[in-house]
Amino acid sequence: MMFSCSRPLTLLLASFLFAACDQSDSPDVEKAISDLEKQKQAKTAKQESTPASPASPLSSPGILASTGLAAKDERAEIILLLPDARIAMQEFQRNGLAMLVGRQAGYKLTTSDAAGSSTTQIEQFRQAIAAKPAAIILSPIDPPAVAALIVEAQTHGIIVIGLDKRMLNEGCASVVFTDQRKVGRMAADTITEALKRKAAEEKRTEVTGRVVQLRGAADSYSTNEIAEGFSEGLRTQPGVILVHDAPAEWSTETATKRTTEAFNLQKNFDAIYAQSDAMAIGAAKAADTAGQRENIFIIGTDGLSGQKRGLELVRLGDLDASVVQPALVDLALKIITKLRSDKAFKPQPSYEIQPVVILPKNVEQMLRTGTYRLPNL
Repeated sequence: MMFSCSRPLTLLLASFLFAACDQSDSPDVEKAISDLEKQKQAKTAKQESTPASPASPLSSPGILASTGLAAKDERAEIILLLPDARIAMQEFQRNGLAMLVGRQAGYKLTTSDAAGSSTTQIEQFRQAIAAKPAAIILSPIDPPAVAALIVEAQTHGIIVIGLDKRMLNEGCASVVFTDQRKVGRMAADTITEALKRKAAEEKRTEVTGRVVQLRGAADSYSTNEIAEGFSEGLRTQPGVILVHDAPAEWSTETATKRTTEAFNLQKNFDAIYAQSDAMAIGAAKAADTAGQRENIFIIGTDGLSGQKRGLELVRLGDLDASVVQPALVDLALKIITKLRSDKAFKPQPSYEIQPVVILPKNVEQMLRTGTYRLPNL
């Protein structure tokens, strides 16, 4: 019962590879992060080849400098309010948007991180309104708690773009989102397709499998939505059962511990789904230590570009698949800049960006062309 031969050959129908046909723009944020990685590499190489010398903070080529956060900067400000930048996906959003805004003439970016606290985010939102920026991009911890602030910002002429499906009726200029249940469902479908292939190779008519899930934070809305979608997907195959489900707090090290515990309790299983690629790598490490890596199909979530992240991990074979979480901030920025430059433009109330699955068979193409697609505005 080995996955070693079939892992690179399994899975998915082409319909999972791209979002709807009317979505034609590739994700600029992935290109921006790729450029940022190259800048870091070039900077590291230069530092290694030249003697160290004191440098002014304002002359540093880092992210803050690239966004124009210098004294007396008169450019229009965009403020990004994140729930918790310790999570890899949110760090990716922050860094990618910083690069994109840095390329927009007349704009600068400020980011606030609530570190998981709704109370902190409410206060940061108030401070953002007081700063009178051109726009606020908000990924909320508790949407009802900020509803009145969204209305207040709008009355001050501030564009508010939401990054969460729960904000659809909260008065934002537009909401850009990915349905988290679809993310979980797509992961489940990917696993069941792999198990179908395994059953066919073993000449079995019944599709069976024992599955482990590693969640993010136990009390997170996104975590619970993904888990619900994942459970819905698994229920389409009665012989595929979830035998272990544990929170790993988005941590590689914690995921390794939780997966080791799963081995101790369950002895064997066929697939692991982790709600982030960082946790998936921790699971892969535990499986390797247990001598079971080649028997287990491991799929992560996020599919981020950059070194040691989802796209590269699938390309190298460290992970068998990953479900891409679109960054969303790239489309949010496009909406903001078009609203400010085209007075006739009226955005849709919402834009749903579809997740996609990265597999060994499509990863090279995605590295060249990008993963998800953005709608034309």
